[in-house]
Amino acid sequence: MESWPPREVRLRPEFAEVYPALPAGVWVSAPAWAEAIVTRAREARQLSIHRRTFDPDHFEFRGGAPPRGPGERHLRTRAEDR
Repeated sequence: MESWPPREVRLRPEFAEVYPALPAGVWVSAPAWAEAIVTRAREARQLSIHRRTFDPDHFEFRGGAPPRGPGERHLRTRAEDR
C-alpha cells in the first residue's frame, strides 16, 4: 500500500481579509481547513449571507493522493472549476 503525504492547504496572503479566521501563508491540514470553511459558511448563513463557500484561487494545495484514473476530476466537482 502506497503512502501519500497528507493533504494541506495554505491561504494566499493577498486574500487574508476575506477569511479572517484562517491563518494566511501557513500550511494547515486539509481536514482542519475544511472544518474552518464549513464553520464560516454556516455562520454566514445564520446572518442571511449566502456566498460560495470558498474560491479555490484564494488557496494553494499540496500533498494527498494523485488522481486515480485518466477521467477522474479529483477534488473538482463543478464544471466551472479549473
